[in-house]
Amino acid sequence: MIEAELWQAYCDPYFSFSAQPRSATFAIITAWNPRSVCLSEIDNDLNNQHLAQEIDHTCYSSVLVGDENFSWCEASFAVDISLDKALVLGQKYHQNAIYYVEGEWLFLVSCLEEQNKVLLGRWQDRCR
Repeated sequence: MIEAELWQAYCDPYFSFSAQPRSATFAIITAWNPRSVCLSEIDNDLNNQHLAQEIDHTCYSSVLVGDENFSWCEASFAVDISLDKALVLGQKYHQNAIYYVEGEWLFLVSCLEEQNKVLLGRWQDRCR
């Protein structure tokens, strides 16, 4: 179960894409801070390198996910994969949740057993 305060923080993300996603449906996923345990930048980057090797056969771009002023952020990937595959990767890298975009709509989806899916609004409104 994800703590309510942490889930609430997940519900207010902002994005900085290295390149505009080319697909209308994509996941935003990271391997940073598994199980919400803060790791060093070196360890987080190594985890993301492993994740990148798994998704390098798909269309993806780098994206920072953070709070509104990016005082907190995590390096992530926008990946053209199905929600089911994204959840498998999220679970493999011990993430509590992922973001998923369907058309103009952004969803927060739990990777844990309950797999809550919450509509957060238009994803482009959260781009900086």
